Amino acid sequence: MPENEKAVLQDPAQPAVDETTSPLPPRELLVLKLSEGQRASILKYASLPDSLSQRLARKVTDEIANQFTLDELDDLLDHVEMAVFRAKGNEKQKVLRIVEKVSELLGSDVDATEFSKRRSSKKTDTVFQIKITLQGIDPPIWRRIQTKDCTLEQLHALIQVTMGWDFEHLYRFEIGGVEFADENSDIDEEVQDVRGTKLSDVIPASHRRPRFRYEYDFGDEWLHQLIVEERFEPKAGAAYPVCIAGARACPPEDCGGHLDYADMLNVLQNPSDKRYNDMVEWIGGEFDPEAFDLEAVNKRLKTERWK
Repeated sequence: MPENEKAVLQDPAQPAVDETTSPLPPRELLVLKLSEGQRASILKYASLPDSLSQRLARKVTDEIANQFTLDELDDLLDHVEMAVFRAKGNEKQKVLRIVEKVSELLGSDVDATEFSKRRSSKKTDTVFQIKITLQGIDPPIWRRIQTKDCTLEQLHALIQVTMGWDFEHLYRFEIGGVEFADENSDIDEEVQDVRGTKLSDVIPASHRRPRFRYEYDFGDEWLHQLIVEERFEPKAGAAYPVCIAGARACPPEDCGGHLDYADMLNVLQNPSDKRYNDMVEWIGGEFDPEAFDLEAVNKRLKTERWK
């Protein structure tokens, strides 16, 4: 990729960060140059939010048209990755090239060769801000957490607490093509141990927005995408870990995965469905898929056994 595509620009319209209220740096703008043909392919195959589709449909007249925030690029990458499955023939290769281009710019792909060779050898106070999104569900179920460097076993517990799961099933992380799990669990595949591996061991410092996966319950196959959005020094007086945002309720345990969950919601919205009473009884009462209580999540973080 040409060097001018990797340039980091400061958004002149972005107000200065108030250091008394936020530990996060000002937003970056990255230059992503797309040809007219690439823009057309994205618009044809990706179901983009209006803000992105309008930007990509606009004729490029200056360099500003090629500037995107990290959040915009993350969003674009999510949608273009899905577009790969819709594209046909040569178009699929075009869309894959766009995925590679955006991934390279963000530093989204982690390679196992980039893992630290000195595992957990040194204590770090770096705070990781991570967005966790449950895949296959629309509108998305997601959480945004901030945590000091921790083991993958501790990160598993943070995901369980903040998403709303109940520690009832096996899990694993997939990072850079390597699987990490509890070596004492009944997993047949060869895995690296989550207890001896920290985030800082497997997340390259040079990557802007590294992504990796977490799977929970191998029967229901709940796949979560994790994006490391920020890394910064802890703010004085702040308590970590903390959940700072999120949306929508966690599905009930053992409901069958994202397709069965969608069917469950359809049943609950239709009292005339012959399965309605049994479904309500199985859930144990009312279920609001839009419910999310940030205060309750953080209260649980303070008291849960993950510590």
